[in-house]
Amino acid sequence: MINAILLLVNPGPTWKRLASANRSPVLVILFSLLPLLLITCGVEVWSLATFGTHDGSTQRAQKVSLDLALRYGTTHVVLALGFTFLASYMVHSIVGGIHTRHNYSQCLNIITYSLGPAYLLRFADAWDFLNTWVVLGAAVFVIFSVLYSGVPQMIKPDPAKAFGLYLTLALIVAVCHGATHLFAVLVLKERLFKGGFGLGILGF
Repeated sequence: MINAILLLVNPGPTWKRLASANRSPVLVILFSLLPLLLITCGVEVWSLATFGTHDGSTQRAQKVSLDLALRYGTTHVVLALGFTFLASYMVHSIVGGIHTRHNYSQCLNIITYSLGPAYLLRFADAWDFLNTWVVLGAAVFVIFSVLYSGVPQMIKPDPAKAFGLYLTLALIVAVCHGATHLFAVLVLKERLFKGGFGLGILGF
C-alpha cells in the first residue's frame, strides 16, 4: 500500500526504486497487490452490508445482503487477479514484437504496481454518495498518469517507440480494470450469478 501511495504522489523516483529492486512477481502480488485488494474490497463489502447502495430510480438507499456483498467483493478480487495476469500476457506479447529488452516478470510487475494506486480509489467507491463510474473514471486517469513514468523505468523501450508502447500498455490495463469493475457491478445488481457461484461454501 505504501508503494501505491508513493506512485500517486511521487511516481518518478518511486518507479526508479522499484525497477532497481527487481522483485519477484510472486512477492509483488502477495505483498503488494493482494493485501491492497483484500483491504479495499473488504471496506466496500462492509459498506455495502452496513449502509446499502444508492438506488437511482427511487433516490433511496437499497439494502444489500451480506451474501451479495461478499459475492461482489469476491468477484472483484478474483477477476482483478485474473485480469492482471491476462494484461501481463498481452503486454509481454506486444513488447516482444518490438524487440525491447524485457521479460514476463517485468511486464507483470509494472502492471501490478500500476494497479495499486487505482485500487486505492476503491476506498472512495465505498462511500455511497460517489457515483461508482466516476470513481472508475478517476482510476483510469490514475493508471494513465502513473504509467507515463513507469514504462521507461521498468520496460526501457526504444525512445522512438516509448510513447506508443505507453499508450498501448495503459489502454490494456485500463480496459482490464474497467472489465473487472463492470462484472463486479453486474454481480451486485444480480444480473450475473444471481443464484450464487454454485460452490456450496460460505453461501456462494
